[in-house]
Amino acid sequence: MAINSPYSHYFSTNDGAKLHYLDKGKGPSLLLLPSWNISCRIFKYQLEELSQKYRIIALDMRGHGLSEKVNYGYKVHRFAKDLHELIKHLQLSELNLLGHTFGATVICCYLELFGFSSISKLIFIDRAAVPMMNPIWTRTEIQRYGPTSDPKSLENLCHQIAINQNDQFMKLFFNTMVNRLAKDEHKELILKNSGTLPKKAAALLFNNLYYQDWRTLFPRITKPTLVIGGRASLISASSQIWTSQQIPNAKLIIFEEDEGGKHFPFVENAKKFNRVIDKFIQ
Repeated sequence: MAINSPYSHYFSTNDGAKLHYLDKGKGPSLLLLPSWNISCRIFKYQLEELSQKYRIIALDMRGHGLSEKVNYGYKVHRFAKDLHELIKHLQLSELNLLGHTFGATVICCYLELFGFSSISKLIFIDRAAVPMMNPIWTRTEIQRYGPTSDPKSLENLCHQIAINQNDQFMKLFFNTMVNRLAKDEHKELILKNSGTLPKKAAALLFNNLYYQDWRTLFPRITKPTLVIGGRASLISASSQIWTSQQIPNAKLIIFEEDEGGKHFPFVENAKKFNRVIDKFIQ
């Protein structure tokens, strides 16, 4: 989808940030939030296929993609406020809301701050219940919550992000989050739409997102929810199973490794992913 696409739009937040979003198709609304440091154009295959049946809205969150690179507001609660303002701007109701990892974190914060009144269904993709390791946890608790870092490792990684060691970081990114046999076109799509945040903002936001814990929210989610994980993801499948068990009546889909079941199932196996989403929303 070209930068000057007719589906490309902007709105301004109450603190003066100009945010970009894509809006394509007609029908029930499905709003997509990408993960940290990734443009909303990562949802290329959903915009192409699902927009034939749904109104697909994809947000470039603050500082991401084509949104304004402001030097403030890089905290989860501000991103939740931005989401709230987009929903109000578009006057959305009965909204299906999908978040990929960090996008799911933003949705959790949005739900706690603004409630469920505009929401029809929720979709969480590959989000750890608690990203930060607690040294007192048992092995069972670690398997349940899916942490991927400890404070010292996070400090080092944020430093690398802030000083912009892009080659090192992107190599790590691909090694841990993309299947070894992923198609070149899928790798290119992910690479092209990654690393869009200013480096200091990226480090600040990365640090903030790792200290989010929404375990007490899950049992209070009253809307139909789909939890999607990957068998080979860095974020353990066991944590996705546990999350689905905490949310009343949630559904669970685990993509196996040979199905693109790492961090980007909606890129590596878009056909199956789109079928799963369509069936859930119907």
